[in-house]
Amino acid sequence: MNTGTAIAGGVLQDWKIWSAGLVLLALVVPARVYAELGGNVDSVQSDQQVMKGSRRITNAGNYSVHEIQAESGTKVREFVSPSGTVFGVAWSGPFKPDMRQVLGPYFDQYVQAIQSKRPRGGAVVIQQPGLVVESGGHVRAFSGRAYLPQMTPSNVDPSGIK
Repeated sequence: MNTGTAIAGGVLQDWKIWSAGLVLLALVVPARVYAELGGNVDSVQSDQQVMKGSRRITNAGNYSVHEIQAESGTKVREFVSPSGTVFGVAWSGPFKPDMRQVLGPYFDQYVQAIQSKRPRGGAVVIQQPGLVVESGGHVRAFSGRAYLPQMTPSNVDPSGIK
């Protein structure tokens, strides 16, 4: 075997390993969801595009629900107040959303609450004056919700955020 053939074979082998790594990474990394708690209604359209999903809007009287059905099978519902603020987000489906994206500026508060409770897997329940997060499930069946009590319209029952 000459040096040129050995180098070409090595490059091909490296490419196969790199390609296999990308495929594995795509399977392991959760689908990214870009709904941001506390954001405005304008983010919903970009969320739909990023998720490559379809969107359905339901008027619930005191608020609207923008449900995005992603190609991955995950549904994300953004609850929008009459002022245009996303006061709640709920999800269900085979992939858990990227909590940093879902919670936006509230992510650090979420992480601190998780660390203080030290959950050992399983369901997460955080109930603080400025943030409520409930999340659970298992592989291929995740669900949860997060909402901001201070931004939830006064005539909206938080139990309906799901």
